[in-house]
Amino acid sequence: MAHKILWLSDFDIIGSGYHNISVPLCSGLGKLGYEVKALGMGYKTQIHYYPFSIIPMPSLSLAGSTANLLSQLWKFDTMIVAMDIYIHGILLSEHFPRRNFKYIGIFPVEAEPLCMSWASILLQMDKALVISQFGMEAAKATGIEVEYLPVGIDAKVWRRPTLEERQQIRSAFFGIEDNTFVVLTVADNQERKNISAAMEIFREFQDSLNGRKALYVLVTREHILVGWRLRELAFEYGISDKLMIYERGIPFEHLWALYAGADAFLLTSKAEGLGMPLLEAMAVGLPCIATDCTGMRELLSDGRGILIPHEYVHRDTFGNGKRYWINKHLAADALYKLANGIIQTDTEKARKYIENRPWEESVLHLDRVIRRIHGEEI
Repeated sequence: MAHKILWLSDFDIIGSGYHNISVPLCSGLGKLGYEVKALGMGYKTQIHYYPFSIIPMPSLSLAGSTANLLSQLWKFDTMIVAMDIYIHGILLSEHFPRRNFKYIGIFPVEAEPLCMSWASILLQMDKALVISQFGMEAAKATGIEVEYLPVGIDAKVWRRPTLEERQQIRSAFFGIEDNTFVVLTVADNQERKNISAAMEIFREFQDSLNGRKALYVLVTREHILVGWRLRELAFEYGISDKLMIYERGIPFEHLWALYAGADAFLLTSKAEGLGMPLLEAMAVGLPCIATDCTGMRELLSDGRGILIPHEYVHRDTFGNGKRYWINKHLAADALYKLANGIIQTDTEKARKYIENRPWEESVLHLDRVIRRIHGEEI
């Protein structure tokens, strides 16, 4: 049976974790013979070369109305939505209280506990797919059974640089000397990412180097209204001359080069449903440092990175989830020890972990889910 799939997600090409997940999954389903159309939140009608069409959606309300219209005109049999849980709740209660198609939800669980009002949303789906094993356990703790959908990464694209490439990148991109230690963070400029803590960590690390040079490279959205005034913060912390900011949405070749030329990756998030930049850093061979919690613990455990304990925990308004505040002094000490060869991470083990997460397996897993909810033999 040839299935028609309507996919709804954030397709902001400039930068979105959901975009990074949705494109390879939609493309993979197309290669398996599915007919796929996407409703793209955040999509601005940019030229793309994906093997499926994207219809720009300026609002969630319009996306819900369009889906109901397409269910009558195009008669798709499966709708797949990759969004946060609360958005699934809006769609299922306000737009699809009664539907003539199967509904598959793909989502993260950023932090435990999974509140019961959100857990109840998952029961309304024909299949609930969470993108981390941490999220699966958090749902299970509420008595809800969900299925783990492994999120892939293209290890061939996210390759390790040669020594010559690395030297050229450090010279051309950073303009730095060989002994300069480069710390990279790729994170949105919003509260949960805790970028101010990352800057404090870098300041303490820099002060401990006794004259050795260091550079902090940050890929983010600098001018977002709700974010930090990053350059003012850097001036206050005394690291303005050590900071390079790149705007989210730079070409892939430039982004890869930033990973390839760095010495360590730092993620100070208070919670993560998975942590795609960590997967990218691990693939390129960067030692990774992150908060010891949620999806970050899942990725960096077993020696694949350095997990830093938290100083304290608070409960957030977003789903009543916990937020873990990284111990800044321990993180700065970990950077110091990395820079001086006192500790190391097993980057080979981290790379092998990435190689075992190909997108092809993720697509086949999703294919099995689709056929199973339609009662087809597998």
